[in-house]
Amino acid sequence: MYVFALCVGVASSCFGLASSHHTFNDDAALSRFKNGFEQAGLVPDLLPAFNPQGTLNIHLSDGKVLHHPGLSILTRDIQVCPEFQLYPGRTGQLNPADTLTLMMLDPDSPTHSNPSGAKLHLLATAIALDRYPDPVENYKLVNRTRFVVDWLPPAPGPQTGIHRYAFLLYKGVPSQESVQPFQDAAFNRSGFNLTQFTRTAGIQDPYAGTFLTIDSALPENVIKQNAQGNSASRPFIDAFTLSITTFLSLLGVTCFF
Repeated sequence: MYVFALCVGVASSCFGLASSHHTFNDDAALSRFKNGFEQAGLVPDLLPAFNPQGTLNIHLSDGKVLHHPGLSILTRDIQVCPEFQLYPGRTGQLNPADTLTLMMLDPDSPTHSNPSGAKLHLLATAIALDRYPDPVENYKLVNRTRFVVDWLPPAPGPQTGIHRYAFLLYKGVPSQESVQPFQDAAFNRSGFNLTQFTRTAGIQDPYAGTFLTIDSALPENVIKQNAQGNSASRPFIDAFTLSITTFLSLLGVTCFF
């Protein structure tokens, strides 16, 4: 069972590094993310509207940080669940007691030109905020539960177009009724209806979000089906193992667990 950068079960785990509240033009940053979703067609392909109250950065396992929405990466860059950094806007006040929900979806499944509904790559609930003791507001996201829907790394089929992988962060926790279908062994990640789910779940518009793109026309972005299965089903790395792996990777050492 995958958990963000983190631990399984009751151990505390976090996805995200310390994040500082915007001290520059908040409106410009929020507009950049809003416009990014609209220009990429995620509004209306995935959401009827997108009016973020905060911004979300993606920290990949190789050290790359995606500060802007819509950046193109390779599938190998995101085989491990990334970490996330949240920046609240001036009007998007957060309370340390707030609980959040994070989803990752691909609205271009199975192909960009002929999608059959979004594919759900991740559903994590009960995410807490941990504020750092700095003069400016800053948080890391902390996960203390198992994922409702395990992390599934992107693996677009060959020549299926450009896939937009969206990460959406919501305030609140989905209702028990809304997450019950995910416990069914027959649950299918494909054909996920985001609008219907959020309505049933009782969670409102996204607080923040971002997205990245992967071009399936590039040979290096096509992953064999068995490789995808292995990556999706492997046990989640605990926080200690992840820390050691990250440290050694900085030294150029490859580890296999």
